[in-house]
Amino acid sequence: MSNVKQADLNIKLKDLFFRWLDVTKTFHKLNNQQQQVLALFLYYHYKYKKETTNDKILWKIVFDYDTKMKIIEDPIFGEKGLTGLQNILTILRKKNIIIDCKISPFFIPDLTKDSKNFKVIFNFNIIDNE
Repeated sequence: MSNVKQADLNIKLKDLFFRWLDVTKTFHKLNNQQQQVLALFLYYHYKYKKETTNDKILWKIVFDYDTKMKIIEDPIFGEKGLTGLQNILTILRKKNIIIDCKISPFFIPDLTKDSKNFKVIFNFNIIDNE
């Protein structure tokens, strides 16, 4: 019999992207500021994807100056300014999280346009009982 643990959590859409990066921190090893910036870009990517079907245009909008200004003005971002944002974007590029002005698909949660739930499943295969 399968031993499954499940937790149903209510969360605001914007917060989902922050929690997603918290859960996947083992894989990306970003610090808190880098996670916050990436989460905000993921949030705007999701929002803009609802309105834009052309992927090339979508990524231009995601990394557009107006979107960057929205991120800078977000209380979560703090008072780092445009220079601080550019520095974090440089780090995300060096870590191959942003490649060719796109966020690597590995870091984007698979949400449909009108998602009302999102599941993350960990399957631990025990290979040694000792």
